[in-house]
This record gives sequence, structure tokens and C-alpha cells, in this order.
Amino acid sequence: MAVISTVLVIQYIGRDREYRRLLAAGDQAVRSGDAYTAIETLSGAITLRPDSMAAYFRRGQAYRAQHRQEEAVRDLRMASRLAPDATEPLVALGELAGERGEHAAAAEWFGRAEERLQAEDPALLYALALARYRAGNPAGAVAPLRRAIPRRSSGGEAHYLLGLAYRDTNHTDDAIAALEEAVRIAPSLLAAREELAELYRLSGRAADEIAQLQALTALDPHTARRIALAMAETRDGRFDAALATLGTDTPAKPDESVILLARGRVHLARAERTGDRAAAKLALGSLEKALGGTARRSEGLALYGRALFRSGDATAAERILKEAVATSPVNIDAYAYLADAAEQLKHTLDARDALATLDALEGDTASPSSRASRARRLGALSLDGGDAAYAVRYLTDAVGGGENGPATLGLLAQAHLKAGDATAARDVLNRALTLAPTDPALLRLARSIK
Repeated sequence: MAVISTVLVIQYIGRDREYRRLLAAGDQAVRSGDAYTAIETLSGAITLRPDSMAAYFRRGQAYRAQHRQEEAVRDLRMASRLAPDATEPLVALGELAGERGEHAAAAEWFGRAEERLQAEDPALLYALALARYRAGNPAGAVAPLRRAIPRRSSGGEAHYLLGLAYRDTNHTDDAIAALEEAVRIAPSLLAAREELAELYRLSGRAADEIAQLQALTALDPHTARRIALAMAETRDGRFDAALATLGTDTPAKPDESVILLARGRVHLARAERTGDRAAAKLALGSLEKALGGTARRSEGLALYGRALFRSGDATAAERILKEAVATSPVNIDAYAYLADAAEQLKHTLDARDALATLDALEGDTASPSSRASRARRLGALSLDGGDAAYAVRYLTDAVGGGENGPATLGLLAQAHLKAGDATAARDVLNRALTLAPTDPALLRLARSIK
């Protein structure tokens, strides 16, 4: 009996020694990038010890290196079952899910790993936050980032991600603060500067937006950066600065047409702001040259047509703008410009149709107040064009959207009357007279209804 026990002990020691040898060899093969040898060696270790979490974990990593994802997931899951308190398999499963674009699953695995840690690991917290953000859960990314940042000594990436999470949850001030910290820590983090400039723009902080765009242009001096800076300066009314940013020399190819297009935009914006027809003519000169190059044709035609309109030639403007809306891909601003030109020429229903197309294309991306104001204009154009039914529809939308002053109510009353509904006209008119009982136009309409 003692002999048998001795033999069993010797066999166990031998298997254990071989297991350890195979495990070490497999680990070395994984580190050296020899995934094939690692899989063969670690499979031998698993045969000797089927309950080895380490062997399954390392073989899973070897399968992952070979892009054999199903086998990798199988082994990593087994490693997690064999050692429920271990975080390494969970982190590896999260990383693998992220590589496969399964960000919700990645967030789940990283979350489980984070729950099992006794001490907080900033790298794991960051990975959890990133997975949650990529899975469409920006709110869920905030808490782990706020825990990770005080413990994380790397660059501004964590602050940048926190800024994105706050941005996407409509915490604009917090987003700006996080992004400002990101660029303070990492001044060359271009993506953070881009997001910060955009948030400054949306917040009406033109000087801060321009400062960020200037920094971006200095760090990354490409044509697109110069144009973005020039457009920000243009929005702020700094027309001369914008032209200086674009350069006064004749631009060289291949950027010639986009620079000319941008210059045309600056001159046109000055004409829009000041009514200066000389600026409109300067815009025409730049835009005409841009159209002869590689500029997007519909955009160039839209701007050229608008410049013609601002220079006083509505007829030519309408013709060019009709070409712009017939050119694919269509620049959406062309419809707004066409509506203005057609309305000035008394082509009322053409103006209405252009404006209606613009409204349909913009949809809910336009603010409710903008859509209500546009509905009022659509209703007025329909009424002037003799289309009472559409006038009622649009003016009703306008009133429902907040354009419910006495003038708009008076237009709606007229539309109901022309559509043959005197009762509705009278009801709406009474609402208008309550707001403006002495308004001459409303009183004249009241007499016509009676």
C-alpha cells in the first residue's frame, strides 16, 4: 500500500512539474508573439490540469492574438468561471468585445471587473467609461471618469472623454470646463480643441472660439483649419481679419477653389450684414472663379445666386438658384436664397415651394421658433398666391408654434375666410381683436366677414 501511495505521489509531482513547465513555456510563447506554439503548449497544460484558470486565460489571449475570437471568448469565459474573483479574464473579455465593436458587452465586462476590485484601478475605470460612452451611454461614463481622473496621471484623454460625456448629456458648462482642462494638460490634443471651439460657438463665446481655432491652425496649419478660423471671424463680424486669415495672395492649387469659395463667403457675409453692394460684387468675383475650379458646384451656385440677389439682380439670382437646387448634392441654403429671390420677383408660389422644401429638409434640426416663423411666412405666401387651404395649414402650425400675435391670427382668419369657413374665420378674428381691439386691418376684416 505504501508503494502505491509513493507511486501516486511521484506521478502527481511529475504531472505538476510538467504542467508548470508547459504553463511557463506557453506564457513565454504568448509574450514573444508565437501564438501557435502558445496554443499547443497551453492545451497540453489544460489536459494535465483542466481546472487551471491561468492556462485557460493565457490560451484565450493566444487565440485573441490569432484573431480566433470565438475560441478566445470560450477560454476567457472558462477562466472567469474557474476563478470568479479574478478580474483579468473580465478585462480581457471587455477588451475583446470592444475590438469587435460590441461596446455594450464591453461595458458589462468592465463593469463586472470594476465591481470585483478591492482598490480602484484608474485604467479599468477609464476603459469602463469609454465602453459605456461608445455603447451610447454617456451618462454612465461620467461617474467612473470622475473617480478615475484624480488617480490617473496620463494626459488629457480622460478629461476629453468626460467633456464629450457632459456634452452629450447637455451639461454644456461642465463639458467646457472638462475640455479646457484637457487642453491645459495636453495642449496638442487637437480633438479636444475642436470640441471646445464648437461648444464656444454654440454658447455664443465668439472670442474664445476664435482663440481655439487660432491655436488649432498654429498646431495643424492646413487649409481647412484656416477656413474654419476665417468663418468664425466672419460670424463675429471680423471681415478684414477673415480675409487676412485666408491670405491676400492668389491661392495655389489644389486649394485654390475652396479658398476662393471661402473668400466669397466673407464678402457675401459683409454684404448681408451691411447691405454693401460693393461687397456683393467682390463676392461675385471670388465665387465666379471658384466655380471654375473644384468647389462643390451646388454650394458655389447657391452663394453666387445669393451674391447676385444682394447686388440687386433678383432675376439672374433666381435663374442661378434654380440651377443650384437642381444640382446634386444640393446645398440646402440654396432653397432659402431661392425663396427670397422668387418672393421679391412676385413669384409667390415658387417662393412658397422653395421654402417648404427647405423646411422639409431641415425638419426638427431647426429650432421650434424658427419653424414657427417659417410656417407663418409659408402661410402668408400661400395666401398671397391664392392657395387658401395651404395658408390655413401653415398659419395654424405657426400659431401652434408660438407665432400667435394679432397679425398672424389676422392672416389665419383671412385664410379661413378665403377657404370658405366663415365660422372659423370669425373665431380666430375674435382672438386677434382681444389682443388688438383697435387694429385697423383687423377691424376692416371684421366688417368684411359680417
